[in-house]
Amino acid sequence: MIPSSFPSCRVIRASDPPIDSASGLPMPPAGHQEHAAEDDSLSGGMDSAMRRRDADSRAASGAIKEPRYLFARISVFLIMLLWVIPGFLKVKDISAFMGVVEQHEVIPEQYEPLLMWVGPGELVMGLLLVFVMGSELRKPFGKLVLVSSMILTGVFTYYLTLVDPVILQESGCGCLSDYRIASGIEDGARYFAYGKNAILLILHVVALLGPAMVDSRRRSASEA
Repeated sequence: MIPSSFPSCRVIRASDPPIDSASGLPMPPAGHQEHAAEDDSLSGGMDSAMRRRDADSRAASGAIKEPRYLFARISVFLIMLLWVIPGFLKVKDISAFMGVVEQHEVIPEQYEPLLMWVGPGELVMGLLLVFVMGSELRKPFGKLVLVSSMILTGVFTYYLTLVDPVILQESGCGCLSDYRIASGIEDGARYFAYGKNAILLILHVVALLGPAMVDSRRRSASEA
């Protein structure tokens, strides 16, 4: 007998798999779905374990290699001190500070009452730098505070250039209210103020650019 090419007319042998009555297709052998499910479960478990291991290794690597920006934070701390100490001395005796500035004869008389806010403003700047020294060092807020501090330092340096050298030598710069450092050097008050402000500007540069330089070296080392 010649078997027909149509499945419905094909001769069924005992070795053939059973036929599904609904679809008319051969049924898979018993246990086929279970093995596939077990394979999928095993594959999923291995993938999950590998992902957890990669995440743990990245977390451990980040915890070990996270930079502290030590020099930048020390610079911010010194800047903070150079704002807080003069601010405290001005607030302690505001009349003495205002008397020194009046002797400079630079600020018009109608604006002299605003001088009473200089000391509190310096203390506020010092408080903001405390936050910059902590969690805000690499954030836009921290950079804004540092740039503002640098600009104010430059403004005060420019103010000193407007004061007559003889008056400045006699009255002092007013940085520490009416306290003056006796150096015995002619025009020593001006040199002291310029030197302090130059150190301040250098510390600002370290605080602003130091973390970026550290990050750049770390990226270069990781790519190598």
